[in-house]
Amino acid sequence: MKPIKTAKQLTFTYFSIVAFAIIVFHFSMFTSMIENVEIIYAENRMLKDKGTAVALLNGTQLTHVSVPPFSEVYVGKENLPAWVVLNSSMTDDKPYELDDESDTPLEIFSMRSKVRLNGEVKDLYVIHYDEIYEISEEQMFETQSTQLALSLLLLIISLWVVMRISGRLTQPLAQLSKSLGERRSNNLSAITLPQGAATREIHQLVERLNDYQDQIRDLIERERAFNRYASHELRTPLMVMKGATTLLGKSDSKVFLERQRVRMVQACQEMEDYITTLLSLTREEDLDAMACRVVPSSEYESIRQTHLGYIMGKKVVVNIIEDGQIITKLPIPTLHILVGNLLKNAMACTEDGHVNILVTDNELAVVDTGCGLSGQPGGESYGLGLMIVRDICAKYHCTFSLEDNKASIGCTATVVFPSAF
Repeated sequence: MKPIKTAKQLTFTYFSIVAFAIIVFHFSMFTSMIENVEIIYAENRMLKDKGTAVALLNGTQLTHVSVPPFSEVYVGKENLPAWVVLNSSMTDDKPYELDDESDTPLEIFSMRSKVRLNGEVKDLYVIHYDEIYEISEEQMFETQSTQLALSLLLLIISLWVVMRISGRLTQPLAQLSKSLGERRSNNLSAITLPQGAATREIHQLVERLNDYQDQIRDLIERERAFNRYASHELRTPLMVMKGATTLLGKSDSKVFLERQRVRMVQACQEMEDYITTLLSLTREEDLDAMACRVVPSSEYESIRQTHLGYIMGKKVVVNIIEDGQIITKLPIPTLHILVGNLLKNAMACTEDGHVNILVTDNELAVVDTGCGLSGQPGGESYGLGLMIVRDICAKYHCTFSLEDNKASIGCTATVVFPSAF
């Protein structure tokens, strides 16, 4: 497997590539500029010397003249010195360096031109060598070499600075990576920011990781809550079913059998509602995609009838008072569990008096005349049932409150449903 480079190594590699590219580009541009300047200078100089030579040659039979200070002019190719070898691709009135086969180490230019001498068209060859320019060119390259050395020194210093900056920037990330590698898989505590110059990106990364850990922790907690709720809340309907099954063999009365059947049906329905609700609490759902519904009066009455058995032996009356309607996304089983738990807790806390279910617009309150929050409830579901209520409210963005009645005994549990519009 190819080894993965660290951020510091990548920074060094990329910076070296960029620095090398800058140096190569700079020298290429400089060399190209020097060459172009030399060619332009030689062309202009030889065109000028060509005119001077034509003036000197006309009216004479000379085949060679010198045009001081840098040019020698020859009439006809046959009169060129033997050491001169022209460029094979030469065209008229353009400067060309002599071919590499020329017997000279100097950088000499040549130009061929068609001129009229003594009434005849002849080839004129200008051989040009500017010693001063060549010396200046060497000096320019020497100066550029000094600049190159300074540039390399500057690049080395810049690389050292970049490596220091890269080290400071990547150190928090390296510390974070090391810290995450040393954490145990079941350690879901908050991740702390690494020491050093932590950047905004590091802050955001740590925040996101902590968010993910919170989600995982919530998921685990929901699973644990499901197990806890299921083992507790399913016990009651199971006991009802067990008791009804036992009673079925004690009488042949149709009325008695029908009553036991109804108890078993209600217990089964309660178990189904609990399982549906508890499973829904453990999974993520798109609430925006869920449709709203108006809770009918029959639903409140059904809940009331289902839970009347919890007040057997007590002088408690359960009333439903509707002064509005509730529009909600809560599924029917979930609403039954929500209201049923509030009702059971109110019944468990009330030995005498009444328990009222008050329905107003998008608000439901269960008011009892029991022992209040400071009293000792008689039902075993007190507390755990409210935890389920709070979990349901948290998931469906409802607001839940529980407080003592101000003007009378007992307490009031209120659920405010979010507006559907």
